[in-house]
Amino acid sequence: LLRKSHLQGYEIEGLSERLIATLYADDTTVYLSANDNYEDLLGILEIWCRASGARFNVAKTEIIPLGEPGYRSSLIETRRTREGASALPEGIRIARDGEVTRILGSWPGNTKGNAAAWSTILDKIQSTLDRWSRFRPSLNGRSIISRAIIGGCTQYLTAAQGMPQDIEKKLDRMTLNFLWDGRKKHPINMDVL
Repeated sequence: LLRKSHLQGYEIEGLSERLIATLYADDTTVYLSANDNYEDLLGILEIWCRASGARFNVAKTEIIPLGEPGYRSSLIETRRTREGASALPEGIRIARDGEVTRILGSWPGNTKGNAAAWSTILDKIQSTLDRWSRFRPSLNGRSIISRAIIGGCTQYLTAAQGMPQDIEKKLDRMTLNFLWDGRKKHPINMDVL
């Protein structure tokens, strides 16, 4: 229904079709142009839900404005995609510049790296390493645990969005601190390890 609709979505050079939606499991991301109407999208989704028996959780809808800074600012202030368009419902969050939104484990947003995502992951890693430390694993055990936990928790986001240099340094420090059980002097430096 979306592809056959009059919604414009995004024309991307090199793609034969316009980008209008990506679907993965129960997550749907819709790309609307400034000329598209949100109400038209809701109408299409309502038809699809009636036909399929599914239900969209419109309350979980979030909007990431794209385009020039002036356009993004206007959309946030007026809650309208353009002059004359209906206002977006108040319950829908519109990400401001500097805020991120989680989509399938990645954290896109405007004018901000993925610091918020990394902060969450660093907290999760530290919490998990702290739990493992209570069991007093051997140095070999700590080595295996650190690779499994730190590597496992960072692999997807690094592949999806890259890893900032400061996050890499923090993870190196976390690894060393875990390996040496918080001791200030590390008998073997990171390069040798």
